[in-house]
Amino acid sequence: TMVNTNNRLTGQIIMKKSRLLGAVCALFAYGLSAINAQASTIISPVAATASSEFGSANAYDIGNTSDHSGLSAGFVSGVTDFDTYLAGNPTHTYIADDNEWFTATGVASATVNYDLGSVYSIDRLALWNDEYSGISFLDISISLDNINFTTVASGLVPVDNPLYLDYGAEVFGFGSQSARYIQFDVGDCPQPDGNSSLLCGIGEVAFSTSAVPIPAAVWLFGSGLLGLVGMARRKKAV
Repeated sequence: TMVNTNNRLTGQIIMKKSRLLGAVCALFAYGLSAINAQASTIISPVAATASSEFGSANAYDIGNTSDHSGLSAGFVSGVTDFDTYLAGNPTHTYIADDNEWFTATGVASATVNYDLGSVYSIDRLALWNDEYSGISFLDISISLDNINFTTVASGLVPVDNPLYLDYGAEVFGFGSQSARYIQFDVGDCPQPDGNSSLLCGIGEVAFSTSAVPIPAAVWLFGSGLLGLVGMARRKKAV
């Protein structure tokens, strides 16, 4: 009788553990589905720095490339679908004041650093290449800590937009990468169809993310797992 009782208890314990494991797996699957639900969301950097800026007060600084100020149609960073937004062909105005970034005169190459504000899984860049001078050469590197960078795309040649016309975005893909900081090395400025002034320029940038911020995904999974563990402990105490 005692052996049968022990067997029944063992079977009950195994069943409860299996149910708990099943619940954990279900939660993990739910977390993945929540991440995938954010596929192709468009995001803007929250901060940016550049090795050179034109120097005009409140104009032409690198912050203009991520504030949507020159776009014909805005978007909500972290909400708007990347592909749907670009399918509408949003253009950037050629009028530069407070809408674009330029290096100082005489500077034909520069380094730009963008901060996304959190770690994202990014896979594409949307670049509105300034038509006044633009950039003819682009390397893209990524980092988690803003110290160690890994190059994910090199030798890119952005489109040469016609001078004094509104211009659209060009999309560059580089595979899904976890990053918070994105660094551009730009050069060969100006482009052939641009103004003869020796300087580089960018109109706007945005990125495609295939996931919610990684800390949020970890919190979603971790908080749910802790809840399940707590439930298991309470049942054991009873």
